[in-house]
Amino acid sequence: MSAGEQKVFLLLETIFKADEYSLILIDEIDLLLHNIALENLIKIISERAKKKNLQIVFTTDRESLIELSDFLNIRHIVNKIDKINQTEKTFCFNETKPDAIHRLTGKQEREIEIFVEDDLAVAIIEKIASDLKIKKYVDIKKFGAASNCFTTIAGLLISGENCQNKLFFLDGDVHNTDEEKQKQIKKKLTGNGQQIEDLQNQAFQQITQFNLPEKTKPEEYLHKLLVQINNLESEIIEVAHSINTVDNSHKYISDIINRLNYDKSVGPTKIIDIISTLPEWQNYVSDILNWLKKRVSQVREDTL
Repeated sequence: MSAGEQKVFLLLETIFKADEYSLILIDEIDLLLHNIALENLIKIISERAKKKNLQIVFTTDRESLIELSDFLNIRHIVNKIDKINQTEKTFCFNETKPDAIHRLTGKQEREIEIFVEDDLAVAIIEKIASDLKIKKYVDIKKFGAASNCFTTIAGLLISGENCQNKLFFLDGDVHNTDEEKQKQIKKKLTGNGQQIEDLQNQAFQQITQFNLPEKTKPEEYLHKLLVQINNLESEIIEVAHSINTVDNSHKYISDIINRLNYDKSVGPTKIIDIISTLPEWQNYVSDILNWLKKRVSQVREDTL
């Protein structure tokens, strides 16, 4: 027999011969066992532990066992810096959050998905997520024209996708009333019956927007905020002041980026960093900010 098979027999012999209410400690139970054998072993151990009132505690680095939460009481143990006194402590977490998966697999899970129109919206979402210290848990995708927002969410819902941690974000210049959103949703999610009605209601709950003044484009509004700042030591603000009229509202921001020769992925971020210091910022992003705040505790391991 291989070393793994011998280990299985040793473990089972110990567990099946143990007296009731025994405590059994196993170090690295997954060692030398492939996934199927390990999962079968866990199920057998769980059944025996219930019958004989055994408490079996084991360590493992095998992330696949997370899927066996019906049979296991999973805890994640990690050394972290205590936020209060800045000393290293050992913490025990009873939930499997993205950081736990990263420690086990090296892969960063992004449980929050936000769909937006363009690069400027991406920069805004990244700024908010970064300020909340959850940027590494957020995946931002672009759907392009505002009408694509409704097509995208309709497709995901019809396919059975779980959209609980997905948000579809509009710039706020079109489809900005509840009536207009519902009209667009019904165009994409057509049909009768309770199931379609439930999907339509869910879609409506997953769509929100920036708080723009009426009949104002987002680029125009953000440019207006920039020129309220008199700090001409900033080259961005200096260039913003030189832009008075444009033939396309997007140029209120794109002209700043082009004149300063910023990369398209860098320019919006630099502009948003300035605008986010203004009092108007909180109201402008309040919907997305509040939505993300509610999900901080879902994705981040808190050491307080």
